[in-house]
Amino acid sequence: MTNQLSQRQNAIMIARQVIAQNPVYLDTETTGLEKTDEIVEISIIDDAGIVLLDSLVKPSQSIPASATRIHGITDQMVQKSLAWPILWQQVRPLLIGKTIVAYNSDFDYRLIIQSHARYRLPWKDNLSFFDLLKLYSHFRGDWDSKRRSWRYFSLEQAGKSANIALPNAHRSTADTLLTRELLHYIANQTS
Repeated sequence: MTNQLSQRQNAIMIARQVIAQNPVYLDTETTGLEKTDEIVEISIIDDAGIVLLDSLVKPSQSIPASATRIHGITDQMVQKSLAWPILWQQVRPLLIGKTIVAYNSDFDYRLIIQSHARYRLPWKDNLSFFDLLKLYSHFRGDWDSKRRSWRYFSLEQAGKSANIALPNAHRSTADTLLTRELLHYIANQTS
């Protein structure tokens, strides 16, 4: 119990430190989860909750029906959207030099790099991602004895547990707003 309490207190302190850095929040929707998939929607908001970027992305491949069932984004919706190499010119300045908070940031970071690779763009940026999924698992403090680590929760589960009214709509702007609210929720706890 003492270890769980100290993990929770540490998570609260880290959340406060991240917020003090005036982060941006990022979420992507994609063609799938594999190594050849790419971004079809990206949103970035600031720490005040102001949308800095909310854009569909025209992928170099068709969006599979399995992905559309999750996020609702179709080939027709992205047909007139910018392709990743063009949109990256708007995305990059919003991320460079910032702490970027994402829920399961390893996935979003990987998909940014993969989207670059689809167009043979060289990857040369060192982005500073912060993973709220991992922080929330420490904050929540449920031990997973099979994995021998803190249990992970989906963004939707975390939001519900924190009584955050924002839906996890599997659309990038809704998910960035929920991510922001969750980080602030953790930071505002007393223990």
